[in-house]
Amino acid sequence: MKADEKSVFYARNLSELFYHIKTISTLKIVGGCTNLCAMPEKTVSTLLIPELRTIEKYERYIEFGPGTTLSEIEELGERHLPPMLYQAVSSIANAFVRNLATVGGNILADGPKHTLYAPLLALGAVLEIRSPTETKNIPLHSFTAVPPKHALTNIRVPLNSWDVSIFHRLGTNGMLGDDSASFAFLVDTEKGVITKLRIALGGMVTFRCAELENKLLGTRLPLHESNIEIYISEAAASFDAHAQGQPPHSLLRRRFINLIRSAFDQLT
Repeated sequence: MKADEKSVFYARNLSELFYHIKTISTLKIVGGCTNLCAMPEKTVSTLLIPELRTIEKYERYIEFGPGTTLSEIEELGERHLPPMLYQAVSSIANAFVRNLATVGGNILADGPKHTLYAPLLALGAVLEIRSPTETKNIPLHSFTAVPPKHALTNIRVPLNSWDVSIFHRLGTNGMLGDDSASFAFLVDTEKGVITKLRIALGGMVTFRCAELENKLLGTRLPLHESNIEIYISEAAASFDAHAQGQPPHSLLRRRFINLIRSAFDQLT
C-alpha cells in the first residue's frame, strides 16, 4: 500500500463488522464520516448495517442504534422522548446536518464533547460496547473510550419523568469552540423533597456534579437563598476540579455558574 492510499471496508451486518475488527489491524470504525477531518489509513464503515440504525421503545427506556440519525430521533417527537433529549437534538445545526449526523457520532466525536453528551449523561444513558467475544454495558458517566477491537452497538436512555428539566446549549450556533457546551439540570421530587437530582456539563470541560447531587438528596423545597450560594460554590469547585490541566475556560465557567444559579432559583 502506498503512503497516501486509504483502505475502506464496508460491513453489511455485525458479523462482518466483527470479522473486519478481528482480522485487520489499526482499523478505525466510521459511520457517515461527517466528523472526520481526514480519513484514517484503514476504516470500516457501519453505514450499511441495519442493526445499528434501529429505534426500540419500551416502558422504562428507549434504545437507539448508534447509526440512527439525529433527524430520525427528532421525528419521534417530544411526546416519545425525554423532553431534554428532544430539545438537544433539535438544537443541533440544521435539518441537512441532522439528516447525516448520527447519535453515535455525536457521542464518540473526538475533541470537545458534542451537544448530546450532557443530556445523555444527566439522563443516565448506558452504552452497549461489543467485541467478537464479549458485550459490555457501560454507564455514560463511567465511559472513557471504546476499547480496541470493540464497537458501540446500542445506546439505552431511561424514560424517567422529571419535575424540572432544563437544557441549554452554549456557544456560537453551528460551531465548536472553547465556550461551546451543553448544560443539563434534572430534578425529581416527592412531597416537596428532592429525590433525584442530575447536573451535567459537556464540552471542553465535561462532568456531572455527583457530590452536590448526593448532598441535595432529601433536601426539602423551597431551597433557602443562603444555601443556594453554598451549592453554587460547590458546583464551581467541581468545574475547577475537572478543568485542571486544560486551557483556561473563564467564559465557560461564568456561564456554567449563571446557569446553575438560574436552575436553583426555580427551586426557591
